[in-house]
This record gives sequence, C-alpha cells and structure tokens, in this order.
Amino acid sequence: MDDELTPRAVALPQSPWLGKAVTDRLGRPATVRRIYETGGQHVAVLTSALPAAQGGEAICGEHVGLLSADGRAPAFPGFRDKLSRLADLESALHDPGATEDDARAFRALHQTLKPYQHAEYNLRQALIDQAQPGDRVYLTGKHWYGTLADLDDHPLRDLPRMALRIRLDDATLREEPHILERHPDGIIELTTLTMWPTLGLI
Repeated sequence: MDDELTPRAVALPQSPWLGKAVTDRLGRPATVRRIYETGGQHVAVLTSALPAAQGGEAICGEHVGLLSADGRAPAFPGFRDKLSRLADLESALHDPGATEDDARAFRALHQTLKPYQHAEYNLRQALIDQAQPGDRVYLTGKHWYGTLADLDDHPLRDLPRMALRIRLDDATLREEPHILERHPDGIIELTTLTMWPTLGLI
C-alpha cells in the first residue's frame, strides 16, 4: 500500500476519549468507540442510534478537536462558521476586485481547517484499504448494512479503493426488492465515499 496515497491508521487503545458520550460538530449525540492516529491527527470512530423507525446503529468518524464532551466546548470551536467563512473567501477571489489580502486570508484559513476537513476521510479510507472479504460495512447514505464480497486486486486498480463489491444484508434487500431484479446475488458495486467498515462495533 502506498502511504502517499493512503495514510495509515494506528489505533490508540489508551486514549482518554474511549467510551465517552460526545456531541459531534453537527450537534448529534454519539459514543466514542475507537481512536486512531492518521496523518498526524487523532480521529474518533463514533456510533449512534438510528431513528427508532429504522433501528440499528450508525457509525462515522470525527476529528477529536471537533467533539464536545463533559460539558466542555470542542477544542476547535466554530468549525461550521469557519467553513462558511472559507466559502465566502473563496467566492470573493473570483471577484475582479479581489486583493492579495483576500488571497492570503483564504490560504491561511484553508490551511487552518485542512486537518479537520480531511481527518474523517483519511481514517475511513485507511480502514477501507485494510478491509478483507467478509468484513461488515455500513453505508451512510442509505443506512444500509452489508458484507465485503471480494476484492479486485489488479495492480492497476485505484489506490485508495474508491469502489467495492458489497453483498447487502437480507433486511436491506427486503426493503429494496428492485436491487435483486438487477443483482440476483444481492452483490452491487458501491462507492466507498459513503462506506464505513463496522470494525465489529455495530
């Protein structure tokens, strides 16, 4: 595996974050189940309950600096506001009246936010690149569950893995019968951009 393309994920089993009830950057309650270091950043794997109508649990990742716990604000507060500010600065650069000060402000804020913006992606991709057939996955967009069917290990395949063949759970296939019409074995190729290995947590 090329470390330049896929940062490694190193588990931190002694992290004081483990087991904490937290609130993520969107204000959602969750529990810290794992902590990894990737790309020099500490990133939490979180689980949370899905709405009662759906049942089950969701899994996601978040930079620990964006989590609030024990009644304390995040170590890096105002992340969403700063993202909006970054978007405004980027738009301003397209204005004919944009100045070098505008460009410097954009570059400075972009560099400040970069570790927080990319931490979740880097961890998820590192874990996906370690996944093996039979590993369970959670599909965030649809709240589906499935199992990694097999791997395309051709030397020219994408690194990091951008799509994987997933065998969807029977419960999902019952809710989405049209999938079986096109894929009788229940196996479909899905983007990894909305995929999380469950790590045995859910």
